[in-house]
Amino acid sequence: MRNTRELRGARVTGGRKGTRRIGKILRAVFHPETFRLMGYLVDRPEIAFMYKPPDRFLAYDAYRIIDGRVVATIDRDSWDIPACERLGLDWDAALLLEGMPLVTVDGLKLGSIDSVEYDERSGKPLAFLMTDGLAAKALIGSASIPAELLVRYQDGGLVVKNEAMDIATQGGLAERAGEQAAIAAENIKEGTAKVAQAASEVTAKASKAAGKLAAKAGKAASDATIEGSKVVGRMSRSAGKTAGKAVNKGSRALGKQIRKTTTMFSDFKEAYQLESGSTPKKPESKKTAPKKVEKPAAGAIKKQSKPTGAAPKAAKKKST
Repeated sequence: MRNTRELRGARVTGGRKGTRRIGKILRAVFHPETFRLMGYLVDRPEIAFMYKPPDRFLAYDAYRIIDGRVVATIDRDSWDIPACERLGLDWDAALLLEGMPLVTVDGLKLGSIDSVEYDERSGKPLAFLMTDGLAAKALIGSASIPAELLVRYQDGGLVVKNEAMDIATQGGLAERAGEQAAIAAENIKEGTAKVAQAASEVTAKASKAAGKLAAKAGKAASDATIEGSKVVGRMSRSAGKTAGKAVNKGSRALGKQIRKTTTMFSDFKEAYQLESGSTPKKPESKKTAPKKVEKPAAGAIKKQSKPTGAAPKAAKKKST
């Protein structure tokens, strides 16, 4: 017994050596009346990324599986129309059952066909594995509907007997969850009690730790405030002292510069007069205060000083 899912996407090769690449398995092809597996549809790759060749049909009895590869035989009637003629298959009426809906005789939709189990020698179907999509397949698994319950093909779907409703799903998470439901319930009770106890202990420890951290943080903030105030005071005093020194130095420098400018204009004037040839006026000498002459005391005899030279003789008048 084999399953069509096993070869889905498998690489297909052929030729005399069996190494020439042909394509990949795409879908399984079934007979429209007997529902037997007739072969596989092979998807061929694009040529130079420009031309997509048509898919090919490979008969179910014209290949071997080697190292996971589907190696086709070199017989002419292994492929396409010759293969259909050999197997008695009307290609236009062939069915692709994978993905087809399953409906009961009463019209109730059960799901879709995921894959088909078949006899490897004859291709006769043994069971249809049903699912309600990829998510449902992972959750509740896939139900195996026996081929004996199959009634007919109608309006794009397979009609099965109403007994198919009673078949339990298998292989999914729901089944495993059901088997472990009782154990899980007991474990939940025990786990809830342990979690509650652990939560109370953690809460008490966390409250105690939070109180310690708050006290440390308050003390650190207070110390930082006091230290910051001291630093600011020292910086203010230092800045004031530095500013005072700078003002004093600036005042002295300004006085020096002003004294220099007072003589600059007079020096320029003298240099100009020398160049032009004009004599500069001498600056007036400062007047000294007259010395005080002491008056002779009363009764003192005034001495006359002797003349230093002979007095000039008076000129004699000429007589007329």
